[in-house]
Amino acid sequence: MSRYITILSTIIESDSDTDLIALAIAGLKDISAWSIDLEDCDKVIRVVSAEDIGNEFCDKLALLGVKASVMEVFDKKYHLM
Repeated sequence: MSRYITILSTIIESDSDTDLIALAIAGLKDISAWSIDLEDCDKVIRVVSAEDIGNEFCDKLALLGVKASVMEVFDKKYHLM
């Protein structure tokens, strides 16, 4: 099984936004880990998944009112795609 690490920048304005991010992640399959770095100026989300889910995740977040964009996607050997 492939493994991808997707790095996204977001605009998180409240605690409810982090709840919406968790909701969006719950709607995606094959997510093995994720985290949000609220200390970073880009409010970075890091997602480890079996597939490249970057664009799908951004679309789900947009539907929930959270702005996000894919910064980088790495493949299983952690090469920039």
